[in-house]
Amino acid sequence: MSGTSSISDDDMSSFSGHEDYDYETDCTTPAPSCSGEHIENEEVESFRAREYPQLAGKIYLDHGGSTLYAKSMVEDFSRDLITNLYGNPHSDSTPSAIAGHRIDAIREKALRFFKADPEKWDLVFVANTTAAIKLTIECIKDHASSTHRQLWYGYHRDAHTSLVGIRELTTTNRCFASDDEVEKWMECGGAGGPLPRQLGLFAYPGQSNMTGRRLPLAWPGMIRKKVLRANTYTLLDAAALASTAQLDLSNTHESPDFVALSFYKIFGFPNVGALLVQKSSSHVLTSRKYFGGGTVDMVVTINDTWHARKTASTHDALEDGTLPFHSIFALDHAINVHERLYGLEPMKFISRHTAQLSRQLYDNLCNLRHRNGKPVIRIYKEPSTVYGDSKTQGATIAFNVLKSDGSLIPYTEVEKSANGHSIYIRSGSLCNPGGMATYLNWTPAEMKAAFASGHRCSSPTEIVDGKATGVVRVSLGGMSTASDIRALISFLRASYVDTTTPKTTSLAKQPLSLQRASFIKIQIPEEREMDAVVGATAPAIRPPPCGPPPAVRNRLRKSMDFSFGPSPGSSVTSISSAGLPRSQSSNLVGLRPKPNISRRRSLLSGSASKPAAGKWDNFWKEETTALVAAGAVESEVRPIASLTDTKKKEKEKEKSGFRKVARALTLSRRHD
Repeated sequence: MSGTSSISDDDMSSFSGHEDYDYETDCTTPAPSCSGEHIENEEVESFRAREYPQLAGKIYLDHGGSTLYAKSMVEDFSRDLITNLYGNPHSDSTPSAIAGHRIDAIREKALRFFKADPEKWDLVFVANTTAAIKLTIECIKDHASSTHRQLWYGYHRDAHTSLVGIRELTTTNRCFASDDEVEKWMECGGAGGPLPRQLGLFAYPGQSNMTGRRLPLAWPGMIRKKVLRANTYTLLDAAALASTAQLDLSNTHESPDFVALSFYKIFGFPNVGALLVQKSSSHVLTSRKYFGGGTVDMVVTINDTWHARKTASTHDALEDGTLPFHSIFALDHAINVHERLYGLEPMKFISRHTAQLSRQLYDNLCNLRHRNGKPVIRIYKEPSTVYGDSKTQGATIAFNVLKSDGSLIPYTEVEKSANGHSIYIRSGSLCNPGGMATYLNWTPAEMKAAFASGHRCSSPTEIVDGKATGVVRVSLGGMSTASDIRALISFLRASYVDTTTPKTTSLAKQPLSLQRASFIKIQIPEEREMDAVVGATAPAIRPPPCGPPPAVRNRLRKSMDFSFGPSPGSSVTSISSAGLPRSQSSNLVGLRPKPNISRRRSLLSGSASKPAAGKWDNFWKEETTALVAAGAVESEVRPIASLTDTKKKEKEKEKSGFRKVARALTLSRRHD
């Protein structure tokens, strides 16, 4: 701010009167009952309809992109602008001076919102988090150049694309693929990081914008203590973290050197961001070559190229051009309304509230199952994180929807379908390339091949070679409630849970091969079955390897109501068990045969089908003897007393059937 004219008490009252407005909210001033200690989901519901009327009939679940602004905040801001006269803070007129002093007051208020002591921290207003990150690397790069040092850059795999982009401005860089790699680097005193005489910058997100995992906030303090090979500064991307958690910068020894964030992710409005700078580290930002209007005290352009940069504070030197001062005034009202709605420490309440809701959402998503028992949702998370524990996990869940066979449903299809039901979520790669590669198991070669085949973040191919190229993301905010979760779960259950039962095809409509596969073949036991029946007490009955002649077997089948077993070229008369319970299908085995003795006599006496004398005469005699004896030895092989009543009946029917077959065969032979 360049305006320095004095302001009278009357002038000051023109922009401070906003504190006396009659707000139509639950608490005109924060009271113990509104402290956020015991506010339940029902209480949020009670003021949500009034403070967030834009949610009427809608379910908003993309708070990670931007949360929602309260009605009373917009009304307060509107009343402020209508009541007061503000000018460009770079001017010296009274309206401009008022605006300048107001900005300074809000700057300090915002620092205290993050528990940052204004004596130890400075706040630079920027457009958004990305602008804060870009400003940081530009300044540090110029500082490295001015001190004739190379710049090393390290970043975590969960970094947002805006953090990844810093690597293109550095000489050397390293992506840490896990927390363990970061901690090993620190334990080794910085080995694998910047070399001596290099300048280092390590950046990471406080919370993954993909999975909601919260990364350790102790790393900046550990780097200060253990990474001694070169001066290494830390940059924390707090955009996702600060939206539903209390960012506490009170301990400067453990805090990052620089913090980037966006206020619209916290309050919904205004669309402005900030770079928070520890004053002890601000010197690495003062060598920036570029300067804009408002950041210099003098510039020479004719016959020389000289300028004098402002040095009173970091923000004076870095806030280029005219600040979005109206938006900054809205920030003042946003902080006030947040405290009235959610308590004196609103972010602590919102953190606790969203942690409870995210646990409920996670449990419900895990419980969605298809009829065959397979999961409907595949959630991407770290094994070490726990939903409901705000220290390790934020209120964000990334997942894909699966069919009952385990195949993927395209994530854009889920988003579009939800949108049609007035449920607003987000899908895609979420500007988190490291997270996508890690959780969706993509190699660099596969990602390049997907790009070559036409996949683009802005125009995605949702599934490539059976792999998803993105996810569905649900993120909660302070005004989210359990009803939002119920609505989402109901939508997913109605749209994607397979509850159909397998349909049985009529026997007549099935191919002959399927009909045979679904039949129970009622057979005279052959080699293995006969061994089980006769057991060790009787000699094994082994028919000739080729079996009886097909003509004999076919004629025998036609004269009975059951099959003697399959044989090449034969027509099988069988009984199907398809669609019947086990108890009914099992009873089919015991159906009584209906031998036609006169037909059997004529069949076996025919010259064309009469078996040749010799080995077949002996075979049928032995077969008949064994079948008759089977009833006597069955109890020795498997005691009937040990079987259930149903099994007893089935065994008795089987033995009865075998005896009747034996008698029929015996009678036929006698008539021959």
